[in-house]
Amino acid sequence: MPANTFHTWARGYRYKGIDGTQHDIDALITTTGVGRGPVVPFVGLSEAYVLNAFRGAGVPMQRIRPALSKLESEFGMHAALASEQLKTDGAEVLWEFGEETDDAELRDSLVVVRSGQMVFRDVIEKYLRTITYVYGRVSLIRLPQFVPEVVVDPERNFGQPTLARRGIRVADVRARLDAGEPADQVADDFRLELADVLALAA
Repeated sequence: MPANTFHTWARGYRYKGIDGTQHDIDALITTTGVGRGPVVPFVGLSEAYVLNAFRGAGVPMQRIRPALSKLESEFGMHAALASEQLKTDGAEVLWEFGEETDDAELRDSLVVVRSGQMVFRDVIEKYLRTITYVYGRVSLIRLPQFVPEVVVDPERNFGQPTLARRGIRVADVRARLDAGEPADQVADDFRLELADVLALAA
């Protein structure tokens, strides 16, 4: 995603209405820290990744923002974007009700957050398959733009993109290549396949 999009999601923004009134739009992802600006922890990165996936699936921001606001105000769900219960069918933001609801009809069903309408579970199966959840929260993200498999896992290399099979940071491989070292030598040093190094170089 463009850096300024990520910046807006992390900080929020202000705009002036037709009548000249200033409107503040809240941030969409979790940040911490003060001073020079927000720091994005893993949960914030997870939220941004899911939000970007929703946008890529065609869900407009005009539906995402109110849905997240409703989940927080009516169900007390903070950081809903990082929850396994949040889904999309490519048009709407959906919520998967579990044991937390007293409504037996809603339990284990998918509901459009905006309207409360139930939807069929099979329409959302193809979305967000690159995320691994533990205890209902994002714990690992596979970055699909990379071959070989690259993951972002807060328990490996401090959450920096890492080659899943070998535990090597992508940045370390790229730094050697950017310094002009031959790909075959980098592959030998890291005990990687030459094809993997060439894929990262590309």
